[in-house]
Amino acid sequence: MKRASLLLAFVPLVLVSLMAAGTSSPENQLKLIPEPKEVQLHAGRFRVEPTTRILVEFAHQAEDRIAAETLAEEIHDQSGMKIEITSEKSQAKQEPSTIVLARLQDLRIKRFLASKGLKADSIGDQGYLLFSDNSHLIVAANTGQGLFYGVQTLRQLLHPDGKTLICPAVSIRDWPSMEWRGVQDDISRGPIPTEDFMKRQIRTLAAYKVNLFALYMEHVFDFASQPLVAPKEAALTPQEINALVDYAKQLYVTILPEQQTFGHLHHILKYEIYSDVAERPHGHVLTPTKEQSYDLIKAMYADLVPLFPGPFLHVGGDETFELGHGQTASRAAEVGLGRIYIEHMQRVSAILQPYHKQLMFWGDIALKYPQLLSSLPKDMIAVPWDYDAKPSFESIIKPYRDAGLRVVVAPGAQTWNQVWPNLDVAYVNIRNFVRDGQKLGAMGMLNTTWSDDGESIYGMAWPALVFGAAAGWQAGESDVDQFKNSYDWAFYRNSDATFRDELENLDRGHQALAKINVDTETDDLFWADPFTPEGAKLMQKILPAARDMRLGAEHALESLYRNSDKAHANQSTLADMTLAAWRWDELGMKAQFTQEINRFYWDAFLNPTDAERVGNDLEEITAINARLEDLRDATTRLSEMYKQAWLREYNPFWLDNVLVRYDALAREFQSKIVAVRQARRQYDATKTLTQPQELGFYLQP
Repeated sequence: MKRASLLLAFVPLVLVSLMAAGTSSPENQLKLIPEPKEVQLHAGRFRVEPTTRILVEFAHQAEDRIAAETLAEEIHDQSGMKIEITSEKSQAKQEPSTIVLARLQDLRIKRFLASKGLKADSIGDQGYLLFSDNSHLIVAANTGQGLFYGVQTLRQLLHPDGKTLICPAVSIRDWPSMEWRGVQDDISRGPIPTEDFMKRQIRTLAAYKVNLFALYMEHVFDFASQPLVAPKEAALTPQEINALVDYAKQLYVTILPEQQTFGHLHHILKYEIYSDVAERPHGHVLTPTKEQSYDLIKAMYADLVPLFPGPFLHVGGDETFELGHGQTASRAAEVGLGRIYIEHMQRVSAILQPYHKQLMFWGDIALKYPQLLSSLPKDMIAVPWDYDAKPSFESIIKPYRDAGLRVVVAPGAQTWNQVWPNLDVAYVNIRNFVRDGQKLGAMGMLNTTWSDDGESIYGMAWPALVFGAAAGWQAGESDVDQFKNSYDWAFYRNSDATFRDELENLDRGHQALAKINVDTETDDLFWADPFTPEGAKLMQKILPAARDMRLGAEHALESLYRNSDKAHANQSTLADMTLAAWRWDELGMKAQFTQEINRFYWDAFLNPTDAERVGNDLEEITAINARLEDLRDATTRLSEMYKQAWLREYNPFWLDNVLVRYDALAREFQSKIVAVRQARRQYDATKTLTQPQELGFYLQP
């Protein structure tokens, strides 16, 4: 008898009532991300012991071994046990404890699960069934992809129990609400990830059932046909792409290339040899008035497309603000910008037709011309984007659906230009945008990260990205609070709320600024020179938020330093949270100390006859331990922390363009130390002080 037959012996189940008042739902209790569609908890539990085996079907062992290996790694990481993976035909004897990974083509499995109330209808290619009791632990699906997703859920179900692991007795029937659940990484605005880090991104996202990973590219692919375009020291090479595509395929992730074909091409058009195809000299937009523009598109995609076997290409097309202000000016006056834009997209579609790909394009510009949307090729896919926390996004989705176009909605992780992502905004944006996308029949979602100012650290984006993965899988409006309550376990394998609390403390900076109606991007605040009239006013404006900002950051830091060992998975992300907390703290410190430095200097300046008072005031500003030294020291320390964070994820290319900002800010604090000490020497000699404004102290009490 084969072992699988023995495993399918009937074991009675005693349902645990979960309908009593005040009792949470099964998915709440289990803390799973994404939440499965249908869950029932039962009495009992399956125990994973050193003798337990993972059984994959012989006919599918090559494909399904990847799912089995992720499960074996989870068991090892949680318990130290090394569990054997075996196939049905290789079993020499029956084992007392087996985790079965099966396809539903096996009628024994299908019938057994049906007897437990788990029917295979309607779960599709990506859905799965999961059943456990005291004697059985089975994950089954129609395809390898569905089986892989079932295993990812099983990984979160396992919990330590002494030296073993247990899985609660449970019945799960699950499938995705959106076919495509994607994440985009902007690799063209400074940070260019290493191959190893991109593989880590893909592996982490796949664990939450993401199946589309987009690389936003403007000029960073090493085009054979355009050798000047990409920075050779960090360009994405064909060899790297091949490695990523092969790696992602094993995890059921499709790599989507996003290569701009209209706007956002400054790093190509800045070169003189491309001057004829620029809408404006050395600008951002490719002119549609020249045939050479389309020759360039043909050549770029000829280099790129063969490397990406997936069904999609993303041709960009957003923010073409220069269009009509250069070479297209006369034609725009004649036929209008809308027609020029639509004709360009039609031409791009025709050029790429031989590749038989489905073309995505950003939806912002085309939406301005709803009467022309029906002119777009019907096989194109609109990607409307919006990153605000709006109550509804139907108005930017519906016009495309009305025009007969498919849609992928694109919310955002709010990582760009920020000391720390604005998660309060990101969660609402993602929740509502994906909800409305599902309502209007969107085929998928693409959660975006951007690196607008070139200094975003990707590791800070995980809460928003994992929430997006959940929203794309789950039906309707996802529950933000439930996600937060599950995040500690689902992401860190931590059994309490330590990291949820740390995230909430990091969010306090944004909340404090929102209370005083300051919506300036926090990187701009961090880099502001407080010794200019504008910088001083800015620091004065955010001063009411500084204390709460710092308290949140410092509470987060205390917890991070005390509790890092509670992160049994994804521990590397804690270093990025630590960096963000220290940056929040310095920003709040800078606002407070700017006010205090100004107050002390003005007090000294207005009381020149009191030498002791003047001396004490100036020593509060600069001394062995004083405010300017604190600001300088914090900045130089952060410079090194930031460098380490960058090199954990990115190639060294472009790093110096961020570090120079730390250097400049530190030099400003150091130069102010020198200037104030010179003012002190002047006072000792003449009993007069330099005018406050000459030193950059503009905040007169």
